[in-house]
Amino acid sequence: MNKLNSMKAAVGRYLDERRSLGFELIEQGKNLLRFARYADERNHCGPLTQELVLGWACEHVRRTSEVTAAGRLMKIRPFTSYYRQFQPDSYIPEPGVLGRERRRPVPHIYTDQEIVELLEATKRLEPRNGLRPFTYRTLFGLIAAAGLRLSEALNLTVSDVDLDAGTITIRETKFKKSRCLPLHPSTVDALALYRQSRECYFHSGKSAAFFMADDGFCLSASAVSHAFHQLRTFMGWQSRGDHPIPRIHDLRHTFAVRRLQRWREEGQLIDQGVYWLCTYLGHGKISSTYWYLSGVPELMDLISARFESFVTTGELT
Repeated sequence: MNKLNSMKAAVGRYLDERRSLGFELIEQGKNLLRFARYADERNHCGPLTQELVLGWACEHVRRTSEVTAAGRLMKIRPFTSYYRQFQPDSYIPEPGVLGRERRRPVPHIYTDQEIVELLEATKRLEPRNGLRPFTYRTLFGLIAAAGLRLSEALNLTVSDVDLDAGTITIRETKFKKSRCLPLHPSTVDALALYRQSRECYFHSGKSAAFFMADDGFCLSASAVSHAFHQLRTFMGWQSRGDHPIPRIHDLRHTFAVRRLQRWREEGQLIDQGVYWLCTYLGHGKISSTYWYLSGVPELMDLISARFESFVTTGELT
């Protein structure tokens, strides 16, 4: 097959064109490149066929839920429309052809005991006399205590962590927003202890990464994922959500769920709390925060109580 006519080349041209217009297409790009490899491995040429497109979406179906397969299809559908300009007989999948596309998988919500176990287990990481165990204990603790995305925690610099004010500054994250987050005093104390230990190993400026690896470089997401996999395997955790295994990102989900539960117990107005939580978490849309009320079993009782109140009094509590 001529490389210029390969599916990988077609995908590359599509991504270059879209990105020149300002679209990042990070996740979509990864999916399209997987589709391109799938097509090129089968020496496909000419118009996209239904067999090719649906075959890729449903590949390894035993390891892929119906929602995931439909989601795959949704992510490459814009490309199929683009490709049809050059191959008019190309197949464009109809919405819903593989079922629901947008159901968010239920996350694993950690218990308090699981989080304690995770932080304690970091002491097992090698080298035990190095900074690494303390780094991961503090990193996972901060994600759990502030509901951060992993990328947000890893991108923190020394100057972003204001121990005197008890805040951290998250800069230019997923939706190009920055936000300053107040922290619980116990979290500030934990960060201060880590900062003190860190300075014994590295004397770095304010622009340096706050979380450092033992080799003096900033932590990578892949290194953190590897360490978390080791700890998860050691503890033998089983997922209570739709994902096959508990994830680091589920610490963020747990933060959101526990905060909403606590407001409910304290009699706070949930709608006001959701707006605050949306800002704190850095969500792009308020609907992403409201999803927690109906998307996880731990908060379904709250939805039931609100619906019962509405039916009885005509007002939401």
